[in-house]
Amino acid sequence: MGFLNQFYVPLVHPKMIHFPIALFIGAMGMELLSLIFKKDRLHRTALDMYIFATVITPFVVLTGLQEADHLHLGHPVLTIHRNFGLLTMWTSLISLPILWIVNKQSPKKFRAVFLAFVLAIVTLVTITGHNGGRMVYEYGVGVSQ
Repeated sequence: MGFLNQFYVPLVHPKMIHFPIALFIGAMGMELLSLIFKKDRLHRTALDMYIFATVITPFVVLTGLQEADHLHLGHPVLTIHRNFGLLTMWTSLISLPILWIVNKQSPKKFRAVFLAFVLAIVTLVTITGHNGGRMVYEYGVGVSQ
């Protein structure tokens, strides 16, 4: 991480993290609305939101890793938060080629597979965010004295 710390911007992670969280949760909401109202444009919006959230997530995760490294943070809840953040990032990144393949080979199955991924990602985001909140509000990790 030493090389990456030359690009470190202090305390940017808490400011950036809310964008992919909101986009993933918004994508789930749009997809559910598209199923209820049977509107393809809502599905397309959900997919666009999901793709954008997936693309920016590695940058946001990187800011968190840099911050923890730069501030020499260490805490068991931070480890849980980091691991679920990485799991969220890798699951979303791996989902994109899988979704592309499913769309090409079995377009009728695409919506079901997309819904499964978006629900999984929102679950992972919720666990990650919960532990990030615990880390800060219960233990004060990363908070200046």
